[in-house]
Amino acid sequence: MQVKLDKDDLITLVLGVSPAYNIFDIPIVKDNGGFEASHGRWDWDSYKLKDLNENDLYDLYLKCKNSWK
Repeated sequence: MQVKLDKDDLITLVLGVSPAYNIFDIPIVKDNGGFEASHGRWDWDSYKLKDLNENDLYDLYLKCKNSWK
């Protein structure tokens, strides 16, 4: 199946996934979000995500998705 995604779609994908602890320190991950201990979850910086290009967003999404395997 092929799906056409634009930049907003890719940002939504990233916002819907959290990285596993073992990839928190990968530069593209840590530069665009952080772990909020008070909430016990990862929070993305949506403003920084908008600065990424489509390839970087897709790479970030895959890194996070695959970090749970």
